[in-house]
Amino acid sequence: MKTGICHPAFSRQGRAGEIPDLIEFLQIDRMKLLSVFYGTRKSLLLILPLLLLGSYAVHEAVGRSGGITGQSKIGCGTLNNGCHSDSKSSATVVSLSTESSQIVAGQTYIFRISVANADPSEVAAGCDITADKGTLATNGYGSGLQAYYGDLTHTSPRYFTGDSAVWTFQYTAPAKTGPTHIYAAGNAVNRDYAADAQDHWNLAIDTLTIVSSGVTPETNPSADIHIVPNPSVTGRFTLIATGWTGPSELAVSDPAGRVLLRKSPLLASESPLDLSALPNGTYFVSIRSKDGQSFVKRVLIDR
Repeated sequence: MKTGICHPAFSRQGRAGEIPDLIEFLQIDRMKLLSVFYGTRKSLLLILPLLLLGSYAVHEAVGRSGGITGQSKIGCGTLNNGCHSDSKSSATVVSLSTESSQIVAGQTYIFRISVANADPSEVAAGCDITADKGTLATNGYGSGLQAYYGDLTHTSPRYFTGDSAVWTFQYTAPAKTGPTHIYAAGNAVNRDYAADAQDHWNLAIDTLTIVSSGVTPETNPSADIHIVPNPSVTGRFTLIATGWTGPSELAVSDPAGRVLLRKSPLLASESPLDLSALPNGTYFVSIRSKDGQSFVKRVLIDR
């Protein structure tokens, strides 16, 4: 009668050969198990490098065309863990701006970042933005930006409208008053799917002064700024300040909102403004005093 265990070594018949048969059975099955184990180990050793390589490739793809972090202060070059041209290029203009004349502690504001390059071969751009104080956030669905460990970066390259790509984002000021900064790296690319020296990047810093909610800037209603001559045939102007002198922040931008020049002049009754390096066209000169009073003047260079 069968016992339910079908291997001959466990049969009630042939008891004299039972022990040798059992040993033989165990040795055969042990060899099979070892063979399976070593075969599996070899397969894993072959597959593991491929998995790691694939993971690195995915990381590289996400860390480039799908956004990159850690570059806002150092840029996008190969020397700074990036993958594009080694040094920043003045051909790419990165600008940060907001319409608010003052930044109040704890309040949220809409900022704008523009990455521009007039080279026809550059057709899209990416960016990385950080702030040393306060909080950055995307400006709603479809902003083209994503938040990642405190950075804001592009979700995919944004194609140029004209010669620039623009994103908007939210900045919530810290609770503590005082100076702070927003940093940005912008990279103009030709979309040849090769991250190389044909892509040109640059940096921008926006210096902010956070004020308390109870502060109302003291303004002089008679204060004004005049810019002469306007238009200018040389690109050189004179700022004439009325009722307002002292430290200030000055920015010159084009009609697309790209900031082309930033200065911190000590305004006197008459101060020079040299824009002779700029081509013919219309520009906007924004001047803001340390107490928050601001003016925007339009100038024309017509040689």
